[in-house]
Amino acid sequence: MYLTRIDLQPQVRAIWRALGDCQQMHRLVSGLFQSGRKESEILYRLRDDRGLTALYLYSNTPVDRSALTAGMTFAGERDLTDWLKGFQAGQVWGFDLLAAPTKKVAEEGHKNSRRRILREQTERLEWLSRKAAQYGFALLQANEREGVHMTGKHAQEQGGRMYWDGYRYDGILQIKDAERFRQAVSGGIGAGKAYGLGMLLLRRQG
Repeated sequence: MYLTRIDLQPQVRAIWRALGDCQQMHRLVSGLFQSGRKESEILYRLRDDRGLTALYLYSNTPVDRSALTAGMTFAGERDLTDWLKGFQAGQVWGFDLLAAPTKKVAEEGHKNSRRRILREQTERLEWLSRKAAQYGFALLQANEREGVHMTGKHAQEQGGRMYWDGYRYDGILQIKDAERFRQAVSGGIGAGKAYGLGMLLLRRQG
C-alpha cells in the first residue's frame, strides 16, 4: 500500500469545481490511476495543511504522475508495506478519521434499504465504538469534531443530485487484533469511501 500527498491549487478552475462537487473530485482522483478505484483500493482525504489544500491517498498501486492535471502538485509518496506489517496488538496510535456514521433504513416502496446519517451525537459515537470492535481496536479517547456536508451531481439517469454528511473524529486507539486493524487501514471505515470518507490517518503515540 502507498501513501501519497498531492497539493491542490483552488485557483485553478477544474480544482475549484472539484472541491465543490464530490462527484467531480471522485472522477479527478480515479483518473490518477490506470485501474479503477476499487481495483486500486483507493482511499483519500482532503485536508487543510498550513494554508495548503492537500489530497492524501492510500492505494495499492502508485499514482500515475503523468495523469496529474493543472493545479495538482505531487508532494511525496511512501511505500507502507513494512509499516502495515508492523502493526501489533497492544500498540497505541493517535487517529484522525472523517467518516459517515450511518444506518440502513427500510423504506416503503423500495426494494433495498437506504443509508441514513445518524443525527444524534450519542448514536454516532456508539457507531464509532462498534466499528472499533469490528476492526480490532479499542478507543482509549475519541472526540467528535466538525461535521462536513458534501454535494455532487450524478448524471440524471443515475439519480442527479447527491449528498453526503461526514463527521471528523480524533483521539487515541489501541490495537487488539492486528489483522483486522490492517483491514481498517487499507479498506477504510464506513460508507462514502468513493467521496473522501473512511480513510484512517494514524500517528504513533509515545
